[in-house]
Formats: sequence, structure tokens, C-alpha cells
Amino acid sequence: MTGLSKLLVLSASYGAGHEQAANAVRDALLKMSPQTDVRIVDYMHHVHPTLDSIVKYCYLKSVRYAPALYGWFYKGTSQIPPSSLIQRQLNSLGIESLAEELEAYDPDVVFSTFPTPAGVVSFLRQQGRTNVPSATVITDHAIHSQWIHPETDMYFVGSQHVKHGLMARGIPASTIHVTGIPIRPAFLQTFDKASLCQKYGVRPDLPIVLVMGGAYGVMGDIQQICEELFSYPYPVQTIVVSGRNERMAAQLSEMLPNATNPAYVFGYVSEVYELMAIADLMITKAGGLTISEALAMQLPMLLYRPIPGQEVQNAKYLVRSGVAVLARNRRQVSERLHELLVQNPDKIGAMRRRSLRVRKLSAAESIAEKLLDLGSLRKPRANYSYPY
Repeated sequence: MTGLSKLLVLSASYGAGHEQAANAVRDALLKMSPQTDVRIVDYMHHVHPTLDSIVKYCYLKSVRYAPALYGWFYKGTSQIPPSSLIQRQLNSLGIESLAEELEAYDPDVVFSTFPTPAGVVSFLRQQGRTNVPSATVITDHAIHSQWIHPETDMYFVGSQHVKHGLMARGIPASTIHVTGIPIRPAFLQTFDKASLCQKYGVRPDLPIVLVMGGAYGVMGDIQQICEELFSYPYPVQTIVVSGRNERMAAQLSEMLPNATNPAYVFGYVSEVYELMAIADLMITKAGGLTISEALAMQLPMLLYRPIPGQEVQNAKYLVRSGVAVLARNRRQVSERLHELLVQNPDKIGAMRRRSLRVRKLSAAESIAEKLLDLGSLRKPRANYSYPY
């Protein structure tokens, strides 16, 4: 495994999943091959910072205030014909900038954790402007055409469900590897729950519900859900992580004096794996990264109002696998909480056990090994003439 001297990783900062996947694979690869040079590029910011800021703003606002609009966009972009003018334009986004990057850096492999650059690399190969091997990790349990490109050599996916979906769209099975979605090694540790309960000042004898608002605190109705938990008629402890949404953290903190149950509010937490380790149930969005982390830690999930698109597909996969329950509104949150905490608490244990069959703990390492193999297959660099 010595054929990979340079790896170019193309990611994006829409949510935390794409960046975390890039970092996890980089770290795993450098443990196996310390001499490999790994360069991670935030592709959208690199090629057009202004457009990146606009798209990011629209993304965050749409998923929070107009999820149906985002779902319409998600569905629409999945139905774009591969040979259409729109798809060619998408595959040309930043193409000259990437061509220059490939010329200057000369990587042995390009690894994409975001769909747009995967399409651009494929287009460059179709044009004969590069022969660099290309690999992609799909960071959700969802099938979307923007991840699928004719010149992608390897796909890394989170489940057999996604593999079968890609095969149904004509992707050869030999190019699809069911590795899982890569996460930080911190989530794979063995934890001392008693010590962590002492560290965070929580009682080990009462159920703990962890409420995750997402990296940017965009889960809807989080205040109303927390209000119910803070005054729940049965003993329960609530830990809320509001992410980078400082306003939400302040509003939730103002509710604490009126809480009749133990409750704790945190903003962005880098050691969130410690909170997951002590929790009995997590209320969360159905983002690919968060659910992969929860699966790794055998943490049952209550998925609240998944956003139309990849989150809905993630939720369907998890509910079908028996490791999560779904709530489409606040009334259903109350019903699910009563079922899991009061009526049938043994169901939480059953969900934990099922997660053992679903989780994949060595995703980053498996991907790193395949990338090292792919790097050894690269043909010598050709002298390309670039038709600018």
C-alpha cells in the first residue's frame, strides 16, 4: 500500500457531514501511510467564495423555514438528465480552477465527499484533460443522481440499501463498496458512563434524553420539545446541544429556572460523543453524520420531522432497520417519548441491540485502504493540452 503519494480531497461545508467524512478518512489514511500528502479543499468556497456564501445561506434558511422548498429542489436536481445542458453546466462549476489544481498538485487520487466536485472531475476525464483516479463517498443513506458520474472509479456507501440503489441506476457492483459513512475515531471508544455522568453532573439512575439541534441548531420546534421535556410528568433528564446557534442556546437557557426535571443546555460541543455515551435516547435531525455517530455508539434515535430529501431517506432506512422511531409533529414526539420512557422502556434496549447489525465501525479505515489501492493503479501522467 505505497502507491499513494498525494491525495486531493474535495469537500464542502454545508452541514458538518462532508467535512467530517473528509477529516476522518484523512486521519485513517495517514495512520496507514504517514508519507502520503493529503490536501483537503472546500471546493465550493475555493472556486467561488461569494456563490458559496449565498448557497450556504439559502440552504440553511430553506431547511429551517421552507423544508418543502428544499425537498422540491432535491427532487428536481435528482431528475436532471445526465446529458442535459443543466447537468453539463453543473459539471463545469469551477472546472478551470480544478484543472489548474490538478495540474499544479498532481494528485494520485481525487476523493470527493460532496457531489459537485465529483461531477467536475468526471467531466474533466471525459474531456481527456486528466486521467486521475476518482472516488466518492456518499454521506447519506440516500440515492441521488448528483452523486453518480460516468468517470467515478469507486463509490463508498453506508449500506446495502444504497448499493442496490446505485446498481439500479447502472453502476457496476464491482465499483461500489459498502464501507459505512466515515466518522471520527472518538465515537468508537469505550466509555465509562459513571465517570462521564459525574463529569457532567447528571444522575446515572434517571433516563437521559439528548436533544441535538444540528451543527447550526436548525432542528425545528426545539424550544417546544425542550419545554415539554423540562417539565415532563415522569422523571427524565434532558441535555440539549444547540450547535452554533447562540441565540437558541440563550433562549433555552432562559427556560431552565422553570424546569421541574434536571436539564442542561450546551452550544457547540466538540466532545459530543461523551454526551452520546451517557444518553439513553437522542432526539435529532436525520443527517447522515449524526445518525452514523449514533449508530456507532448504539444510541437509539427519535427522528423529528426529517427534511424532504436525504433526511427522509435516512429516516426510512433507520426506522426500517429498527434503530430509530419517527415523529412528524410535536404530538408524535410526546407519544414516542411516552412509549419509550414509560410504556415500553425495554424497546430502547432492543433498538441498541439492533444497531449492532447496522453500524459499521471501520468505515474510515476501509475507505483509506481502498484509496491506497486505487493510487497504486494510476497510469503515468500524460502531457495534456488544455483547450482553454
